Amino acid sequence: MTDARLGYQPILEEALTLYSAPRMSGQTFRQGWEAVGHLAHGWYLRCHRGALALVVLGDAGFAEEASPLRRSIIEHVVALQWLAVEGDRVLDTVARAHADSSQRVRDAVVTAGWTSISLKEADEAIASAAADDRDPANDYLQKFASRARRYSDAHTMVEYLAECGRSHPSYESAICYYDLSDGTLVNESTRSVWQAPFATTHVLEALQAVREAFDPRPWPGEFQRLIERFRDVTDVVRKEDGLAPVEWTPIPQL
Repeated sequence: MTDARLGYQPILEEALTLYSAPRMSGQTFRQGWEAVGHLAHGWYLRCHRGALALVVLGDAGFAEEASPLRRSIIEHVVALQWLAVEGDRVLDTVARAHADSSQRVRDAVVTAGWTSISLKEADEAIASAAADDRDPANDYLQKFASRARRYSDAHTMVEYLAECGRSHPSYESAICYYDLSDGTLVNESTRSVWQAPFATTHVLEALQAVREAFDPRPWPGEFQRLIERFRDVTDVVRKEDGLAPVEWTPIPQL
């Protein structure tokens, strides 16, 4: 870890203070986002609390095992970016996905012969989504890749696919416990990356997206200063690593 990377830590700590249920309780959702305000809140907290958990795991030596958590954070950031653009229009797609998922769980319960789960409750959950009454036009956006292509950027898929490779049983998930230099089997991953830079990047992305659901958009000055500091730190890190500087787009007035 270079000294420059240490600059992400205070940015992350400050970013995590911006959004909390008590602090946002006085905020109102924008017109056209009221029906999905609960989704915006929940999806953001998955990013927020996921980032906190990720740093704890990384500091305890479990950065490699945290790959499913990094993948989840990426997925929830993209979901927020989708919601930021479309507002209440995401609700039909989310409801239909919920009904489909619940139906598959119900079918699996029947196949397994479980008696500890009430099929009546499962049926009520499926019915409550009213999937047949909702617009199926955007069902393709139930898939992460479709959301990412439309609402995120090309870098997202690189990160996501790398984390999928580490999350599922694969060569990538196994080889980190093997020292290729001398063929030694090891109990801990041979590669461990400090998690604060990843956490900082994605918390800022999540904040940028979730603030679009509110009217007025919260913490404009504070958030803009965090973005500026993040860019400064990233430029120094890339210089230390011998990489070209990022061609940043101008920061809009937030």
